[in-house]
Amino acid sequence: MNYKNNINNIDNTIKTIDYNFEHIKNKVKFISLVSIFFIITIFLIYYIIKFGILNGLLKLFISWIFFTIATPTPQTGLLLSLPLKIIYKIPLDISQFIASIVSLIIIFGLHFYSPETLKSEMFGKVLDSVVKNNAYLILVTSTIGSTTLSGLIDNCIDYFSKKNINYYKVISYLILTIISFVYYNLEMEKYNLYKIFNS
Repeated sequence: MNYKNNINNIDNTIKTIDYNFEHIKNKVKFISLVSIFFIITIFLIYYIIKFGILNGLLKLFISWIFFTIATPTPQTGLLLSLPLKIIYKIPLDISQFIASIVSLIIIFGLHFYSPETLKSEMFGKVLDSVVKNNAYLILVTSTIGSTTLSGLIDNCIDYFSKKNINYYKVISYLILTIISFVYYNLEMEKYNLYKIFNS
């Protein structure tokens, strides 16, 4: 009888721990989503106040594209990929890669069909210069760097939440991230594109 009671007590304890863990995970997800929404809202309000509604939205849109595809870090891409991971469990590197491809399509579309829109903003001028100079290695290294860095962040999240890590993926992604950063900076200096930020 005591044996059965002990088993039942252990069973109840495990269920309580599982419930508490799930409760904590749900709270973390909620706080993360609210934080991301708050950051996006702050950026939106800032751009609208400084540049007006239409101009502010345009500048914010071009800035988002620039930081998604023209830098080897997943800065703005994380604002999209983190909610997708939290809600739908989509890996950060997958959503970052898709965001980069979509951004590439938008860049080339604006460059060929609405160049004045692209040139109206500092980041847009950089993107326009990249396409004009055929400096496509910048876009390639940016896509690789932001995707692999997203993958590294994804692995860190999985390690702390599930105690699971893919060492082969981490090492290969780390090497690709370093290579992409080196070649990105070399290409930016080669085409003297850093000067646009100082003009």
